[in-house]
Amino acid sequence: MKFKLLSLCFLFVSLSAYTFAKNSLPAIDKNKAAQNVEELWAGYDPRAEPLEVQIIREWDEVYEGREIKVQMLTFTVGTFKNQVSRISAYYSYPMGMKEKLPGLVQVHGGGQRANKHMVVVDAANGYASISLNWGGRELEDQKAGEPGTDWGAIDPTQKHVSHYFRLTPDEKTAESVYSPRNNNWFILTLATRRGLTFLEQQPNVDAGKMGVYGHSMGGTITGQVAGLDSRIKASVPSCGGQGITQAENIARPGASSDRRVGDKLYSTTIDSSASLKNLKYPILGQTPQNDFNCIFDDLNHNWRAIPDPSLVHFSISPHLNHRHIAESAFARYRFLDVFLKGEGTFPKRPELSVNLKTSNGIPIATVTPHNVEQVQKVQIYYSINPHSLTRFWRRAATAKHGNNWVAHLPILSTNMPLFVMANVEYPLPRPIIGSRYTGNSPDNFLISTWEEIIDPPALKEAGVQAIDRPDRMIERSFDDWEDWYQIGWGNNQHAVAGTRKLTDPKWRGPDGATLSIDIKDPKGGNFLMAFDVNNWGAYPGLPKSGYYCVKPLAKTKDWQTVTIHLSDLKPRTEGIPDRPESWQGITDLQIVAGLHRLPAKEKTILSGGTWPGMRELRNLRWVGGEYSSSLLYPGGKLSVEEFQKIFQADIDKSIEFEKRDANR
Repeated sequence: MKFKLLSLCFLFVSLSAYTFAKNSLPAIDKNKAAQNVEELWAGYDPRAEPLEVQIIREWDEVYEGREIKVQMLTFTVGTFKNQVSRISAYYSYPMGMKEKLPGLVQVHGGGQRANKHMVVVDAANGYASISLNWGGRELEDQKAGEPGTDWGAIDPTQKHVSHYFRLTPDEKTAESVYSPRNNNWFILTLATRRGLTFLEQQPNVDAGKMGVYGHSMGGTITGQVAGLDSRIKASVPSCGGQGITQAENIARPGASSDRRVGDKLYSTTIDSSASLKNLKYPILGQTPQNDFNCIFDDLNHNWRAIPDPSLVHFSISPHLNHRHIAESAFARYRFLDVFLKGEGTFPKRPELSVNLKTSNGIPIATVTPHNVEQVQKVQIYYSINPHSLTRFWRRAATAKHGNNWVAHLPILSTNMPLFVMANVEYPLPRPIIGSRYTGNSPDNFLISTWEEIIDPPALKEAGVQAIDRPDRMIERSFDDWEDWYQIGWGNNQHAVAGTRKLTDPKWRGPDGATLSIDIKDPKGGNFLMAFDVNNWGAYPGLPKSGYYCVKPLAKTKDWQTVTIHLSDLKPRTEGIPDRPESWQGITDLQIVAGLHRLPAKEKTILSGGTWPGMRELRNLRWVGGEYSSSLLYPGGKLSVEEFQKIFQADIDKSIEFEKRDANR
């Protein structure tokens, strides 16, 4: 009985402290909302309040031969509206280390939760790492009755999705008046800073060597916190952190219809384009060319405002959306090893220049890498598609001349802007332990240049000539797949090889043409293709739709030609036209191992045969038809509601692909 009485007393004291604790944020005058980053964070000290860490459980794991300690814990973020907010997390570090370790805060993405696997991988690579469960989902190891993330009176998670761009008060915001503190990103940035406080208080962590990295929404948080907290010595936002779209990119005809503008006060207080102006330490922007969350044009535009350009590094994966090739994925660890562990040097950002005034009117791009003697590969890319989400980046024929790499950039039209960037590969000095998503480290890692954008008036003024012509041969050889992205390769149900090549006017389908390809597969099976039309509202007046085709293959060791007519395309969903009106408007062309969730009675169709694997492909081409109709030009618009629907669908798709990677 006495024990029960003591327990009730303890519960009363705990609840009293929970309900009546002092608020973490200094009071604000309702008429004086913060106008800039400095005012927003004035008076807040992420070290001031006790963390009140509760270790729920801890255990040992072995990963790639390394002994790892893992803790599942919670700590106090702060007190808002007189209620305490606590966040759960995984914390991991390698065992048996005699010296203090560099520390990492890992920030998970949208729809996900604290990532135990990634902090274990970090620990195996010699870091102490904490992953914050800001999304509030139950942790992987959490048992019934165990505490988890509890935001108390506020909610900065996706359950409160309205406030990632709003500053207005409601029942789940930190303030009852209009203020940047009401924005979800502000609270999540504050929580990340508290994660840094946790790290610096650990006896095995070197507080002078701490970094932050995160993916997707975690990349956005990483970009926002990187310029705010001087304890961060290196940061790597992945697929996020680019900031809002600025007027110059909005005004470009045909640009992507993702217009993340917020209001003026959001721009000057919350957005990473404001906080990164105070950046003092190196940052690596890790994103693919066609990412829907971290738009490449915006990343390049906004990060040019960082005062010291030598701090800015990029690793840009070609053709992908919301994921990375291995050479880019492992650039993060190489970057952190250099700037947090002091292991060697990280190559400076390669220099890129574009000469428009040439003797034949063809622009010439020149790349000048640093540490030329170590360079393994240089590839220059260019495009004339202003719609960044559906843009196809051509590989230019790139050749070495002395210490420079040079490429000619023939274009089809001077009425469309010219976009240019380049990737440079360097050798990884030692193997790096990878995750279940990435596998083992490759031989090289990838760094990138700034993007150069030249609009039509500048092209015409310089005398650039449109000498390029349409090409019926889309892909002659499939030996390297370098104009395609690959997902789930090796999975005989989910493998995808896709390209945005048909958005380039050079490879658009002529009116009345058929699509042909030569195939060799002694086991036969099906040849499966998927066609996405008007992704992200790229083209005005076209419905967004998706189609597929199935072509049976004979069992023969000889080459056989498969011919696809527009009439062979079938809808992948209900409520769309039976087939596209023409080959124009296709924004994504895919060769797939399986077609799933079809509206027909047969819900799944598999390729069979030897795909992917031994099946050979060649000569994907247009046959017949005429280039008679006018060119379909990007310039479609999406409503906010349409955009949010597509955006969430792409987040869900990305999470599904990650699960496939983890189970390969």
